[in-house]
Amino acid sequence: MASTASSLRILVSAVAVALLAPAAARASLSDAQKAAPASDLIVLAAPADFAKAIEAVEKATGVKGEKLPFGDIPLTEGRSFSLDNTLAERLLEGSHAVFHKAGYFLFRYERSFGMAGEKDRLGLMKTGDHRTVVRKVGTGSGHKGLGSETVVTWLDALAKDEPFELYEVGTDYVAGRFEKTPKDPVAVAKRCADFAPDLVAGRASTLDLLAGEIKANRTLYLIW
Repeated sequence: MASTASSLRILVSAVAVALLAPAAARASLSDAQKAAPASDLIVLAAPADFAKAIEAVEKATGVKGEKLPFGDIPLTEGRSFSLDNTLAERLLEGSHAVFHKAGYFLFRYERSFGMAGEKDRLGLMKTGDHRTVVRKVGTGSGHKGLGSETVVTWLDALAKDEPFELYEVGTDYVAGRFEKTPKDPVAVAKRCADFAPDLVAGRASTLDLLAGEIKANRTLYLIW
């Protein structure tokens, strides 16, 4: 699997400033959140069951899993881990695909953006379907008219034309990577911007930046 951080360079430096200007807290990523060398990735073995998946993450990170802050997800179906951004990146990049193949979804739902004293939040859920994760997280929560089902339906339609893998699912964003470089990155960028206008709010050049990011790194990123 290619580096998650590499697939999300849309958040780095000038691109981050352009695309995320409406949310000051998202303005940029620290150096620690850029792609980690492959040798530094935390690659866990495929877990035999959900209990083993939780145990593996806790052992690898030294952090006890807690209840996910979304609705009433029982501990038997989901856990949350608060990690330093570098550790979170190494774990997500190294083990998302392994866990997904085993039927579990390891994802980030909140970024610290290198802010002192803040943590990235990773979730682990007993499902291999990102749709279930989107619904449980409550992505959109009705914000700007985007309820979870609206987001799921839009993503399903996109996947039919441009298959992708999600690595991050938050209440106001999703992020991932297209399986192949889209044939028409500009069209895909416009499609994303039409659905999530905050992507290109503030500067006329941001649509071009988004299209360039999709072409160069196969990035899928939506905020609202």
